[in-house]
Amino acid sequence: MNKSIACVFPETLPDERLLPPLVQVFGQVVHMQAIENEPPAPGTETAWIQQCRRQGRLYGFTPTPLGDQRERFRALVQDMRRRGETYTSQLSMLTLAGLNRRDQPQSHRSILSDLLQRSDIKEQQATELLLWQSRLIVNLGEFYDIEQAELHSALDAITRRQDSLLAELCEEEENPFVLPTSPQNGGQETDGILRHRLKAWTRLCFHGGHPAPGLLVTRHRTAMDLLQEVYEKGWRQSARQLASLDIPVVRTASGQPSGLDEPPGQQCPSLDKVLEEISAGGSSVQYTEEKEQLLQTGLSEWSRSTGGLFSSSRTERCVLDLFLFPATTAPRLFWESFDSGAIPDKPAAREGGAGCIVGLLTMA
Repeated sequence: MNKSIACVFPETLPDERLLPPLVQVFGQVVHMQAIENEPPAPGTETAWIQQCRRQGRLYGFTPTPLGDQRERFRALVQDMRRRGETYTSQLSMLTLAGLNRRDQPQSHRSILSDLLQRSDIKEQQATELLLWQSRLIVNLGEFYDIEQAELHSALDAITRRQDSLLAELCEEEENPFVLPTSPQNGGQETDGILRHRLKAWTRLCFHGGHPAPGLLVTRHRTAMDLLQEVYEKGWRQSARQLASLDIPVVRTASGQPSGLDEPPGQQCPSLDKVLEEISAGGSSVQYTEEKEQLLQTGLSEWSRSTGGLFSSSRTERCVLDLFLFPATTAPRLFWESFDSGAIPDKPAAREGGAGCIVGLLTMA
């Protein structure tokens, strides 16, 4: 049984574009939740995502539970949903204002005071304020993801209808011509919004010194570039690319992902073993020569098990690149890369570590 885990960042909602390639490699995929025991919003999860949950392939974790403040925060979130445009516009303004000031410490109350002008939440200690602020940013990010998913769904429906009409026109006129290529939208959010989400995710995920479960994986090239840039400046060396996995995602005639019951990862015990060891340390691991040999064996297993799957016209090709950041830990690397402000309980700036491995998923 595949026991490896992938932890997606900074998104906190399952995505049917992101999830299918990951479940081909990992036994489980996890997302951070800002509110403990929070059920999915109605209509935001497809039947395929719900199937992943039932099979134990997908679950959420809350590193900083709200406890007795949960209902107060949920009331605030409900207010945000009712006046989402106001909050989103405020976040956009904050994003634009902060783009060129990344090296300056952020006020502990700046975003919070803007977002909570009409709430009844009183000031508390600095750490609690920052965590509340981060949860709000995470929820704004979820609103953004839901809006983007609805937009993609509408655009896909329009594109399918357009292609159908053009195909009928070609047949009726008996004058074939090349159909225009459907516009592609990679769904990459603005750099400023992404930076806010990465900061909020880092503050919540690593608060209190508890590592996230699993190997940390992102779909954002910008996030990986930031990690590598900060690492090169601080450690005077570059991150090392360990592996590049071509991942087949086979879809049915209706466009739904398939292969959930027997993914290629189940046929790669060596790969699963090394990914499981990385997962157990929350992406932080002592990467030895033994693990290197195990990984190379696992990559050979992967190539054999997936080699015949790319020939189908219904197969999409995704790529998972794994990067090793020696002599550091995941909390330290993420704090220094995504949160330039001061916060209590932050790891010491020059605290050592065995090594950290982070994945970048590039989708077709």
